[in-house]
Amino acid sequence: MDSNSPKRWHNLEEQFFKSLDNRLIEQLRQRTQIEQSAEAIAQLTGITDPALAQKIASLNITAETLAAFRLVPLVAVAWASDRIEANERMVIDEAVEKSGLDPSARELLGTWTKNRPGSELLDTWCHYAGVLIKSLDESQRKTLRDQILSQAQAVAEAAGGVLGFGSVSPSEKATIDKIRKALGG
Repeated sequence: MDSNSPKRWHNLEEQFFKSLDNRLIEQLRQRTQIEQSAEAIAQLTGITDPALAQKIASLNITAETLAAFRLVPLVAVAWASDRIEANERMVIDEAVEKSGLDPSARELLGTWTKNRPGSELLDTWCHYAGVLIKSLDESQRKTLRDQILSQAQAVAEAAGGVLGFGSVSPSEKATIDKIRKALGG
């Protein structure tokens, strides 16, 4: 076919617009996926700030990933003293209930509270948290940091002190400090 023929130009034009259409369709698909993921994140975790949920979703973090993100610090603090006390489990269950986590997140939590996960879980979470926290604005960082640290502190205080509440062991304090550092605090 002649390089200057109308048919060739028509074919090139069709390829160009087909490619452009495909890119626009893919961008629309990605935006829709981010919006759906943000809604799922908000529903699953109880995050009420739509901008925060949207920002997290735009980082390709799914609701399931964020559920694990929210649970790891609580489990790590509970296991810091080498066993999970009944009061610690109760505080974790309450945090899960308030967050509205789905059954798969609850099942994961059940596994982590029965069988101590390896230290690499908290190390991975700390790395993940450090990346996530840098991508949020200051208000969003503070909200997320405050929620996670207050829940971790509640777990730590659940096992010690008078009637099981109030005292935090050195290993729990060290774990909370590691979590705080990962969250930029």
